[in-house]
Amino acid sequence: MTDITLRQLEYFLAVLDRGSVSDAAKDCRVSQATVSAALAQLEKRLKVTLIARGPARRARPTSAGREFGMRAREILSTVSEAVESLNDESSLLQGPLRIGCIPTAAPRMLPATASEIAKHHPKIDLSFIEAHPMTIQQMVLNGEVDVAVMYRKQIQIEGVTRHDLAEVQLHAVVSADHPVADKDGVDIAELIDDPLILLDSPPTADLLVSQIRGVGHEPSVRWLIPNAETIRSMVGWGLGFSLANAVPHPDTLTFQGMPVRYLPVTNPEFANTIVGVTMSGARLSKKLVAALDVLRRIAADTDPHRWKVQEQIKSS
Repeated sequence: MTDITLRQLEYFLAVLDRGSVSDAAKDCRVSQATVSAALAQLEKRLKVTLIARGPARRARPTSAGREFGMRAREILSTVSEAVESLNDESSLLQGPLRIGCIPTAAPRMLPATASEIAKHHPKIDLSFIEAHPMTIQQMVLNGEVDVAVMYRKQIQIEGVTRHDLAEVQLHAVVSADHPVADKDGVDIAELIDDPLILLDSPPTADLLVSQIRGVGHEPSVRWLIPNAETIRSMVGWGLGFSLANAVPHPDTLTFQGMPVRYLPVTNPEFANTIVGVTMSGARLSKKLVAALDVLRRIAADTDPHRWKVQEQIKSS
């Protein structure tokens, strides 16, 4: 049998995740020489090049490296689960946990999740990756993240399993002086003549345009912008309206200090779900089950309907 150690696998995956030997060494708290030697031994024993060294000392996996990386993650995950199985106390969950998230949901989900896991499971080594929906799904399939947070309608890749976290209602984002700004909800038909500013994060814009056409309207898309904060500022200036599943606290202002309004879209066709996505067929470790439980609590705590109730209580 080829003589390969778990430590070699750990260092190899650290290089894949961090993109350089030096950054991997910092994460693993060892010297660069130690990581380089482990990689060299691993490649020698496998008789294949796993890492291609590029300019500026960047490291990228070869095709063989990507394939081996997927298997190596499964091995380390199995070992971690075996260790966990020896202790039934969830407070002793430990080891790496990588949570991926789409950028629009990240402000809602990630900070509170980090706080909760640090408080209740301090031995978990938590890391986050933000990426667009298609990319984050592929990272799940490649074993680069353990669970990805996104919306149900964005799932377009086979081989993943979804875990529902919470129902979400699409909201229209309008300027504070828009004619519908003071309404409790809005039909998409009431905004269809306004310019539409959408998030440039495939497949989000295409899905929303298709849904609007599905209810019999043709949207006038003015801009596709990759940053949700920029879109909010554009709306604040009255340059158009937008659509969003992630709704910030009602007191949130634009970069320039302008208020905007988030109005529930009343068309039932736009209902969606925020979900956690894992690799199909992979056994959920106790650590991953605990993470999904935390994500469900955070999704419930940040439901915009709950904030509305809180505002009513404060004002009463």
